[in-house]
Amino acid sequence: MEPVRLGKTNLMVSPIGFGALPIQSVDRESAVKVVRYAYDKGINFFDTARGYTTSEADLGRALKDYGSEVIVATKSKYKDMKQFDKSFNTSFANLQRSYIDLFQFHIVNYENELEEILEKGGPLDYLEEQKEKGKVRHIGITSHRPQMMLKALPTGKFETVQIPLNYIEDEPLEKLIPLARSLDVGIIAMKPVAGGVYTSNRSALRWILQYSDVVPIPGMCRIEEVDDNLQALDIPITKAEIEQLEADKQELGTVFCRRCDYCMPCPNDIEASYIVRSGMIFKRAGWDKMEMSHIESFTKGLYCEQCGVCEERCPYDLPLTEMVINESEAMLRKGVDQGLITEDELQEKLKAAGQSS
Repeated sequence: MEPVRLGKTNLMVSPIGFGALPIQSVDRESAVKVVRYAYDKGINFFDTARGYTTSEADLGRALKDYGSEVIVATKSKYKDMKQFDKSFNTSFANLQRSYIDLFQFHIVNYENELEEILEKGGPLDYLEEQKEKGKVRHIGITSHRPQMMLKALPTGKFETVQIPLNYIEDEPLEKLIPLARSLDVGIIAMKPVAGGVYTSNRSALRWILQYSDVVPIPGMCRIEEVDDNLQALDIPITKAEIEQLEADKQELGTVFCRRCDYCMPCPNDIEASYIVRSGMIFKRAGWDKMEMSHIESFTKGLYCEQCGVCEERCPYDLPLTEMVINESEAMLRKGVDQGLITEDELQEKLKAAGQSS
């Protein structure tokens, strides 16, 4: 596994990094196990964030004895100094390291957020002080909006940039990635498999690996995912794989869930992020995998109050409340097809939730 130089940081990282957001969804022992397995298989770059609940602490427990053999990145979304200081110190304690290799400003999607980071005495000055103390080695920035990063990188303040990049979301290739290369800014690709919506995650990764200076960090929480992702290495993408990716792109369009789960939790305990991607899940796994527990989740989805909390959190500005209601009804109709409920029961559910026509 040939390492990749991460821009001006000069960090030599594995060509595929470990996106640690999903490990919060498994038990703590399993999280540690999969992280150590990934390291044993050659992955040395691990990316997490303060906002990923247990993820930082899981990485801390898994990697605390590996020292400089691993490269750990984390992030904070806060721009207010009091919150940022608390967030930083919590991350430092969670990771159980004497320094953090890469500390990133998380989800900088708007100009005012960038201005808050850069203002005198603000978070950037704070991290620069931590660098002088040896607690942080490098400073990066992340965003879901490539256009915003075209304004951030010319400031010269950031050594890495992390943005969504996959076969569907390829906008960064036009301007942002050439700019990053010209400034020797390391390029980290989040959402490389778009939340698992492609027919083959392996093919999606092979498409990104064509760009040898871009480091994809697919989310992983199972050993099987680590193995599957690493099989993308060393074999160029084929014409057939590109054709399948194109077919996936045509089917999905641009309005789909990337499984980041930033929208959760729902104030009314509706499984929004699961519901809006359930059609794709069952299409891949098989409709016969649908059970009554799923019917219960979809029924609850019909009662979405459209409060908008999930939409405010979504970095992709998806119309989530509409998607939750529409997908819940569509999945219940599939439940009728699978014999789990009758047409009359479906109509009763729609009427009770005020969704019947």
